[in-house]
Parts: sequence; structure tokens; C-alpha cells
Amino acid sequence: MDFISRTTGIVALLLGAGVFCGACSDSDRELGHVDGDAGSDPAPTVDAGPADGSSEVPPDASVQLACKVTPCVTALAAKGGSHVCALLADATVRCWGSNASGQLGAETPAESDAGDAGAGGPHSARPVRVANVANATQISVSGVGTSCARLEDGAVMCWGANTHGQLARSADRVVADTEAHPRASRVEGLPFASRVDVGGAFACAVGELGTNGTGGSMHCWGDNSVLQLGRGYTPIESGVVGAVGLRFRRVLSGAGTMRVGFAVRDNGALLSWGGADWKEGSFGMPGVKDALARETSFSPDGDPLEIPGLSDVTGVVAGARHACAVSRGDVYCWGQNGTGAVGNSNKSDVFAPYQVTILGAGAVEDVAVSDLTTCARTREGRAYCWGDNESGQLGAGNADVVFKPVAVGSLVARVVQIAAMDQATCALLEDGSVQCWGSNADGQLGIGTRDDLPHYRPEPVVF
Repeated sequence: MDFISRTTGIVALLLGAGVFCGACSDSDRELGHVDGDAGSDPAPTVDAGPADGSSEVPPDASVQLACKVTPCVTALAAKGGSHVCALLADATVRCWGSNASGQLGAETPAESDAGDAGAGGPHSARPVRVANVANATQISVSGVGTSCARLEDGAVMCWGANTHGQLARSADRVVADTEAHPRASRVEGLPFASRVDVGGAFACAVGELGTNGTGGSMHCWGDNSVLQLGRGYTPIESGVVGAVGLRFRRVLSGAGTMRVGFAVRDNGALLSWGGADWKEGSFGMPGVKDALARETSFSPDGDPLEIPGLSDVTGVVAGARHACAVSRGDVYCWGQNGTGAVGNSNKSDVFAPYQVTILGAGAVEDVAVSDLTTCARTREGRAYCWGDNESGQLGAGNADVVFKPVAVGSLVARVVQIAAMDQATCALLEDGSVQCWGSNADGQLGIGTRDDLPHYRPEPVVF
């Protein structure tokens, strides 16, 4: 294939995947632009950057994705847990890390450090290809061990954990189990989807988008114990694919904690629904503090309503118990904060959106969360992280306890997207390569071998 046709194919793939976006809804969203110049020199090493936040990148331009490596990664997906998936320029998906629930999509047993041969064991330290998924345009995963991919024809395929029916293996009844599901299956009963977002133990898909930037409908399935599906009570505490009660409102993307669902409206407002408790623990029992971020008289509250104080929202992400949104280039976070992942310089829980201060950073375009950490990517291609740092997953080169965002250092190029697992973090770089740092206990760094040592500096993923 000649250079022009190869570049054209990559551009078409990324356009279909929604790569040309501002700040996307979670770490599972493709970011950046495509540059056909495959022969230019690598970008300089990225450290903390100038103290005043200046950059070589023009203020009105995002860092561009230019495929200079093979295979070329166009998007990452991770959200807590210890596995991560990558969307490649050839529209295939590869995953690595924990495989306890089959979330890597590998079908055949192999050694724990296997590559393309598959990984039916508990983990794989090298990326393995999801065997029966092709023509993928967007991916999303959850820390509980569920992975999903949206295909070019609008279908959604999911694999991994199915504890609450989040694989949607039937359109008529909830099929839930505790078995591993390493083979991807089609989400049944779902109309055309423009994207999929996996929450805690439930998932949602946005329907066909309208013209001129208007959004679409939303359908959700899986856990509904506190009305996370946005359509009221179901016969049991899980549900098959069904429409969210948006009341003629249109949405662009979604996210979910374990107990709360979110959706970004096409007018920039942010909707929330589901768990509505906010109470301290007592008598040795932990409290329950849901990230609903709005006052309500109902608990749970399954009615999607706007979170006050947020406008012009361009992306939302959620860990198990906290959530973050991007608005006008700033990061706002809220929810439970036992590790400092909310970013308010301490561990106090935060009910309503709190604006995170990132010293020296320019406008934020993308934010990613795990259950323990939060990371942000700026328009200039720098990355900052905060929260738990036990394994050095913040990328500061150490395991120091900090309660404010720190710059990720020692990356070999500028960052196009960042993805956060609980104890490790990965960055998609502008040349299409991936680097990871932090814990490698489940092979989640993708470096070809597993070990129990912290990796304080980014290391390249071995595809």
C-alpha cells in the first residue's frame, strides 16, 4: 500500500472513531488529529514543562497523532482495575494485564506472558488480540473486568465479566453469571450505536448522532440496583438493553461509577442519575457517598437531571466512587476521596464539582480516572496525575505521598491520550506508541514480562 492510501485509511478510521474531538468523555475516547508526515523527527522528551505553562504547540491546536510506529495505536481504554485495551489503526483491538474475567478477549490458554497466541490464564504481560473483533472504531472498559468495542456498522461487542448482565447476551432476559467470558459477543437488543461507555457493572451506548453537533438517544444495560440504568425499577436488580428516560434531550457520551450514571448533553450540560446517598459511616461500618453531585429528595434517583454549576462540559469520566468532568479547559471532580483522587489537596469527600488546580498546566482536553487516581492531559500534550501513588503510578518518578497534581516525567513524546488503572498508568504518544508506568503485578505495563516491582518511569509497551 502506498503512503497516500495508507494515510487516507488512517484518517478515515480516526474520523469514524471520533478522534477529532476536544475533551472526550473518558479515557476510552480517541483523541488528537492525524498527521501524514511519517518521516519527521520524534518530539522532545516531556517533563513538567515551563512553569508558566507555555508550549511549542499553538494555543488553538491540539497535539497531533502521527502514526510513525507499527502497529500504530489510535486510542487506549482503562478505568481502574489492572487491564488496558488499545485500538489499533487497522481497527483491531489488543489488551493486556489481568485476565481473571476474560477481559483481554483471549480465547485459548497460553503462558501468562504470551503475546498474540492468547492468554487464558490470569494475566498477560504482552498485548493479545481480541480474536473476533474487527472494524472497531471505539473502545471502553471497566475496572470490574468488562471490555467493549463499538464497530463500524454501529454494533457493540463486549467480553469479560458478566456479573450483572453487562455483556447483554440476550435482548429478552438478563443473563448474568460469575464465569469468565474471553470471547466477545454482540450486545443484543441494541439499536445503532455511535459509541459505548462502560460504567461500573453496567454500560451505556449513545445512539445515532444528529447533524450540526446534535446528540443522540441513550440505551443502558447491566446493574440497576440503584437505578443506574436511568429508566426506573426493573423486575430484578439488573436489566437488558433499554432506553434511558432522557425526555427528548440528546446526549453525546456517558460514564458511570458503580452506582451513578452520567451523560453529557449536546448543550454542554451534565446529567446524573442513580445512587443518591451521602452519609457517613457509623459503628465501624463504612459510609455511602454517591457522586450524584446534586440535591434530591429521592434515594435512589433514577431521573437524569442536570448537575448545577457545570456548563460547556466536553467530557465526563468516572471511577468506582468519584467522577470528573472537563469544562472550558478546566477539570472538576467530586465524590469519595480516600486517596486524594478528587484533587482538593486532602482526603475529604466532595459532594459537588470541585475545580482542580493544576499549577503550570495549560488548557485541559482530556481526563482519565481509576478507582484511586485521576490524570489530565493538556492541549500541549503534557500529563498530570494525582491520588494514590503507592506503586509510582502518578509518574513523578517516585512513590511519594502527594495531595496535588504532579507532572508525569520522562515521556519520550507528547501525550495524545492517558489511561488510568488503579496501580498503573499508560499514555498514548503522538507517534502512535504507548508507554506505561507503575505496578506490573498483573503484567499491566505490557512490557513482555510480569514482576512485583514498582516501575517509576514510563516504559514502552511491547506489541
